[in-house]
Amino acid sequence: MSTTFGVLKLGQKIVDVNDFDELKEKIIEVAFRYNIGNGVTSIVWKNDLAEFLPDDTKVIALDNTAQGVFTIKDLKALIK
Repeated sequence: MSTTFGVLKLGQKIVDVNDFDELKEKIIEVAFRYNIGNGVTSIVWKNDLAEFLPDDTKVIALDNTAQGVFTIKDLKALIK
């Protein structure tokens, strides 16, 4: 299952999580997780600076479930 992860832009708050246009405007996509087969997944950074964000930065699963990924630290751990 593939999932795009994003972070909120500085100073932004989400009012309606079901409003795709609002999310698109207030979130920066940072990573993409996808299946490569046989139950194995891979993650790539979608933003060159994402891996330098603080580990406790919360990420939002944009187009699927989070499946245990809630912070930048979680993404870093999966990439290793």
